[in-house]
Amino acid sequence: MNLQKNETNVKRWAESNADTLGFSGTTEIAVSYIYNPGGFVNQSYRISDGLIARHLKLAPAEKAHRLRLWARVSGLLAERCRAPRLICEIEDEMIPDYRYGLAFEFIPGTPLREASDPETAVLRVLELVRQLHGSRELAEALNDAAPPAPLTYGEAFVDAYIDRFESDMVSIRAGRHLLDFVSDETMDWFDAEIDALKHAALEHPAFQQQARDVVHNDLGWNNVLVDEREGSVWIIDWDDLSACGDAAMDYSILLWPFNNTPEWAKWEEKLNALVGDELIERLALYFRAKLLDDVIDILADYVDAEPIPELKEQVQARTKAIHLDAYPKYVSLYGKDPN
Repeated sequence: MNLQKNETNVKRWAESNADTLGFSGTTEIAVSYIYNPGGFVNQSYRISDGLIARHLKLAPAEKAHRLRLWARVSGLLAERCRAPRLICEIEDEMIPDYRYGLAFEFIPGTPLREASDPETAVLRVLELVRQLHGSRELAEALNDAAPPAPLTYGEAFVDAYIDRFESDMVSIRAGRHLLDFVSDETMDWFDAEIDALKHAALEHPAFQQQARDVVHNDLGWNNVLVDEREGSVWIIDWDDLSACGDAAMDYSILLWPFNNTPEWAKWEEKLNALVGDELIERLALYFRAKLLDDVIDILADYVDAEPIPELKEQVQARTKAIHLDAYPKYVSLYGKDPN
């Protein structure tokens, strides 16, 4: 990835489409790459003419269908779920193999992880996503746009986590020479743990029902923005939106910072009042997968950052630190250290 070249190409595109983006056309347009802590598959850029800013998201060919789905229901998401307003769809290949994208209004909020009162913001998000999960209007719109194959909650868990972990392991083993802080025994243990999680989800009684929840699927604190003056919240990055997911996925990611803390009992009580006992049962496995995500998926990001000189040092330092923190926590809670 050549970030400087990509920013130049995006700037040229923005200059040619200034009217569509709502820019005046009289001032110079600035473009900056936005690093996504979730990885490097989609690419995001901030575009501004000094007065108005837009958020540009581009997807490679194999991921374009996800953005197209988001675009089809963007109006409903903006109206019902505090999502950014869609400005336009993009069919121009300004970056090789990135043939589709979306431009949205840029939300200048504070990420939830930096908010002065995160607990109040989380309560507002809980109410928004509760409505999202049960929205038949959104479910019908999503199903009309791309009819999904029926999934059980167990299969939705596999789709959300196991498939990603297995793909991660391909990247991790290909970049094995870069990971001198991970032993061969640990690599084998990763494979065994992924398989154990898969069987646990597919066999657990609480995961046998059909998955019919409309879910965001990536509701981390980086994807919630807070307007500190008004106290309102925005939910961004709907790339993984699904009409056949598990609400437990959203709740587990949103409430992850409270898990295994003294505050968890309070949040579990609030959540139980909202969703009931069966979802709480599934939540335990999602919390386990979320911690394993910080053990395994983060290593794939470490490997993927190697050929990006502008980001390599920053990303590899961050991802190594997350892995080294999460791994012993995971072992102490769920598994035996293979070393």
